[in-house]
Amino acid sequence: PHFVGIRVRKQKNVSSKSPGRGGASRFLHSGEDSDVASGVHAIQASGQLQKLLSPNSSHSPSFSKMMRFLLLFSRQGKVRLQKWFLPLAEREKKKIIRDMTTMVLARKPRTCNFLHWKDLKIVYKRYASLYFCCGLEEEDNELLALEVLHRYVELLDKYFGNVCELDIIFNFEKAYFILDEFLMGGEVQETSKQSIAKSIEASDMLQETMEEYMSKPAF
Repeated sequence: PHFVGIRVRKQKNVSSKSPGRGGASRFLHSGEDSDVASGVHAIQASGQLQKLLSPNSSHSPSFSKMMRFLLLFSRQGKVRLQKWFLPLAEREKKKIIRDMTTMVLARKPRTCNFLHWKDLKIVYKRYASLYFCCGLEEEDNELLALEVLHRYVELLDKYFGNVCELDIIFNFEKAYFILDEFLMGGEVQETSKQSIAKSIEASDMLQETMEEYMSKPAF
């Protein structure tokens, strides 16, 4: 099937393999042009976005409470990942998920990726069969949030090699770990894909060592 979304610029170290397992298209291959994508490309071309994302830059904005939440859900409205950066009651979380899936899935292709909901800005982007959606404060930068979503997809693709929806379903703990290495408290804490990859590799090695140790007989 043909997946529609936003055409995005791939980094040099992102693999360009064919669709993932089970016939699912990889996230970074789906896309169609939009004004929002053009805006992101313009920022990337000028180099301003990299300065904004750099933690050592004098131009770094305040990321305080940049994100309220981050959701990943399928075209059928099934939530695959949810991350809340502010404490909320379970009832309120369910209401937000229901409203987000209803609003985003009802939007037509080639429409703007930004919308307003209550006192928040909602930024979403579709990659293959998954929607990446986040809620921002009113004063936050939508284009920067769009790039943050794309960077998370790149991190997933770098780890899984040819990421698809099934990877997140059956390895959701890895998806959460990658997200925790990238974002903390709704703020970007690490922008380097190499640094995050090293942290994940060290965690995997520790897990394998512990599993091997626990599998040995006690006597």
